[in-house]
Amino acid sequence: MANHYYYLIASLPTLSYDMENPVSEEEFFGEYESVLTEKDYKILKSAKLIPLEEKSENVTLEKWNNWERSLRNELVRMRAGKKGIDGEKYVAGEGFEAGIPEIAREAFQAPSPLDAESILNKARWDCLETLESGHYFDFAKIIIYFLKLQVVQRKLQISKEKGKTAFSEIYAAIHDKNSAQKNS
Repeated sequence: MANHYYYLIASLPTLSYDMENPVSEEEFFGEYESVLTEKDYKILKSAKLIPLEEKSENVTLEKWNNWERSLRNELVRMRAGKKGIDGEKYVAGEGFEAGIPEIAREAFQAPSPLDAESILNKARWDCLETLESGHYFDFAKIIIYFLKLQVVQRKLQISKEKGKTAFSEIYAAIHDKNSAQKNS
C-alpha cells in the first residue's frame, strides 16, 4: 500500500518554511479528502500541532505527539520554576525527546515572545523534516506535510505589525478607560 498515495503526494504544492502564501487547511482537505481512505482521513484530521492526549494508532503521528508533548512539558517546567512552583503537576503525559531541553531553554531565554515563538516554530519544522526522512509516497508523508502546513500557517499568523497593532489597541483602551475614570 506504499504507492497508494503516489499521485496525491506528487500533486501536493511545494511547501517551504519561508513561504508566504500556503494553501489553507480547508483547501487542502477540499482537494484531497476524496483520495484518502476513511481511516486515513480521520487520522489526518487529528494531526495537530497541539498533541493529542490519547495515543495515536499512527506511528508517525505518535512520534510527533511525543516530541511536541516533550517540548511543551519542558517549557511548563521552566515557566513554573521561574515562578517558584512545582511544574510537574502541570505536565501532560510522559516522554522525553533528545534535544528538547536545549530548544526549550533557547526559547525560554529569548528576548521577546515573538523570538521565542520563532525558535519553537523552526524547531517544529526541523523535527518534521527529521520525521519525513525515508517517507516518500506513503501516508506518513501526507501527515508530515499537513503538520508542516500548520507550522507555516502558525508562523504567518504572528507578525510584528499585528503585535504592534494589538498592543496599540489595548494600550489605547486602557488609556481611554483611565482617562474616563479620572474625569468622573
